Amino acid sequence: MCGLAAGRKIMRGMSTKPAVPEVALARGGVRAVISTSSAAVRELTVDGRPLLRSFAQGTHPPQAANIILAPWPNRVADAAFTFRGRRHELAATEPARGHAIHGFTVRRIFGIVEHSPDAAVLRSVLGPEPGWPWPIELSVHYALTDSGLEAAMTAVNLADEPAPCALGVHTYLDAQGAPLDACTLHHTIAERQPVNERLIPAGAREPWPHSPIPMRGTLLDDAGYDPLHRPHLARLIDASGTGVELEATPNLPWTQLFTSPQRHLAVEPMTAPPNALNTGEDLAVLDPGGALEVGWSVRAITSDN
Repeated sequence: MCGLAAGRKIMRGMSTKPAVPEVALARGGVRAVISTSSAAVRELTVDGRPLLRSFAQGTHPPQAANIILAPWPNRVADAAFTFRGRRHELAATEPARGHAIHGFTVRRIFGIVEHSPDAAVLRSVLGPEPGWPWPIELSVHYALTDSGLEAAMTAVNLADEPAPCALGVHTYLDAQGAPLDACTLHHTIAERQPVNERLIPAGAREPWPHSPIPMRGTLLDDAGYDPLHRPHLARLIDASGTGVELEATPNLPWTQLFTSPQRHLAVEPMTAPPNALNTGEDLAVLDPGGALEVGWSVRAITSDN
C-alpha cells in the first residue's frame, strides 16, 4: 500500500524540534506532517483544506489525535487480563475508570527509518512493559495519494512465545473545515456493542440504530461491528457533499465512534473490540515472528465523488 523508493533514508524534511521530531510530506496539492509522537498524522490537507484534526508542532497528540493503537486498542477492564493461564497487570492509564487504554503508543517517540518526498516509515518496539512481557515491533507506513493518504501498520512478535495482539488507529475526521455540527456521518457499521457504565462491553450486539447520523448536537462513545468483514467506510460530509472519507481494510471490522467535548469526531477502526484481552473476541495470537498487518486511507471527497 505504501511503496517507497528503495533504500531512501531519513534525513531530509525532518523538523529540528528536539522534543517531537516530525517529517513533512507533499504530493501535488496534498500535504501531510507525520509526528514521531505515537506515529500520529499531525496535519493532513488537500489544497489547504483539512481532512484530519491537526495539532500544534512540537506537542504530543491531544486526546490521542490520529495516533496508532497497539498492541491493543481501546480499554482493558481493570487494567488486567489473563493469557494462557497467566495473569498480567497493566498500568491503569485511564485512572478515572481504573482501566488500561490504547496500548503503549501514547507519547512514545517512534524512529523515522525511511523517508521520501511523499512517503515515510516509522518504527518502534513496544514492550516489555509492566504486565506485558512480549516485545512487539511496530512499523507504520504512510504514503500520500492524489486526494489524501494511505497507511499500513504491521506488528511483529519478537518474543520467543506466542503473544496477544490487536491494532487500531484513532483518526479524527475533519470535513475540509466544516463545523462538525453542520455535517452528517455515513458509515458501514452494522451492529452496536452495548457497554456498561465503565464503557466495557456488556450484553449481546444489537442492530446499529441509524446511518447516516446527523452530527448536530450528537454525542457518541460507541463501539460498532461489521459482521460482513468488508472494507469499512466512514464519510463525514457537509450539506454540499464535501468532506472526508476513511476506508479501513476488512480485518478492521470494529469501530469506536467518539465525540470530544471540543466537537471533534473520532472514527477508530480496530481489529478487536474493547476489552478483547479479557474476552478473546477477535484477538490475534502471534506466534514468535508472526505478524498482523492492517491498512487504512483518508481522502477528500466532493459531491461529484
